[in-house]
Amino acid sequence: MNLRQYRIPFLWFYFFSLLLWIVEEVYTLVSPPDIFDRYRVVVATVESFIALSSFLTIFILYKELKIEEGENGQAQTVIHDLKRTNRILKNPSSGFWQEVSAQMEEWKLTDTEKEIAILLLRGFSHQQIAGVRQKSLRTVENQTASIYDKSSMRGKLEFISFFLTPLLPEED
Repeated sequence: MNLRQYRIPFLWFYFFSLLLWIVEEVYTLVSPPDIFDRYRVVVATVESFIALSSFLTIFILYKELKIEEGENGQAQTVIHDLKRTNRILKNPSSGFWQEVSAQMEEWKLTDTEKEIAILLLRGFSHQQIAGVRQKSLRTVENQTASIYDKSSMRGKLEFISFFLTPLLPEED
């Protein structure tokens, strides 16, 4: 639902309602009481309408704020990814591993987790990592799960693609 298309007409309508309310209030103050009795239903209706339109305005502004917040978050993610890609592409041979190291620091991986993460990036299986590190398969699986948890990744493929995607050329 695109709320932006209703913003300007609604704000004009809201402004007109406020103006009408002010005119109505001034009229009731300068008129004799018997006229006020005849128009009190109109006054109450107008005041209720203005209150309702105020709540509706607040609701619309809240929805727009949430939409903008989501778009802002997406934009920040894209900017972060583009900066990462730029750093890697400036110096592909060492830039990739520097970026991997910086990202692991950002995720606060332990030295053991960093070592396992590098082996994962090199394509090692859990069994191969357990053999290289001389640890049990269960230990490697637990440490790998910790890496995925800290990096907010769901598995090995997503973890590897996070680092390799910036190196891929754009699709035509």
